[in-house]
Amino acid sequence: MDPITLGMLMAMGAGGAAAVARWRKKRDGATSERSPVKPERAPSETPSAKPKREVRPGEHRVGDVLLYMGDEYWLAGELALVREGAAALRVCAAPERGRERWLAMPREGESYFVLRTDEKLAAMGWPGVELPFEGRLLRPVEQGACVIDPSGELERRWEGTGRYAVFRALETVAVVIEQGTQRIALTGKAVPRRLFEKLG
Repeated sequence: MDPITLGMLMAMGAGGAAAVARWRKKRDGATSERSPVKPERAPSETPSAKPKREVRPGEHRVGDVLLYMGDEYWLAGELALVREGAAALRVCAAPERGRERWLAMPREGESYFVLRTDEKLAAMGWPGVELPFEGRLLRPVEQGACVIDPSGELERRWEGTGRYAVFRALETVAVVIEQGTQRIALTGKAVPRRLFEKLG
């Protein structure tokens, strides 16, 4: 320590010494931040092009296996429909013996949607204000533009901006997702979340 700083510390007492120590520590930290040499990053710390979506406690993720009424639902891939920085609806592929099965998880609510692909609904085009389905009229409960973020075993061609709509009448549910010229239409029923059990 140089004599001038030592003399100042003796003149200022213990409180001044603590203030000078804090000032020097702050100054040393600032100069090290301006240093042109940056520490090497581990491969796992490399920043990705887009921020990772956080999975809230209790939420299921790709790779989980859920059990409902004796049926296993392996979440092989996911289309996250992101609005306002969070997934408004997570639609997970859960294939079974060559059949396309899906499990949709709304951001809010106490139900999951157990769904299957519906080619007739997909061929109808984008639904209007009502959706006729098996003698019922389903009404929209949620719809709008979104950013589609695929993960797991779902094709990257879904990535980008799109739109979605959720229609419902009691437990009957329909979900339509559209991105460019591709569209997926799913129909099924709403099931209470508490009836699903995570395996493993």
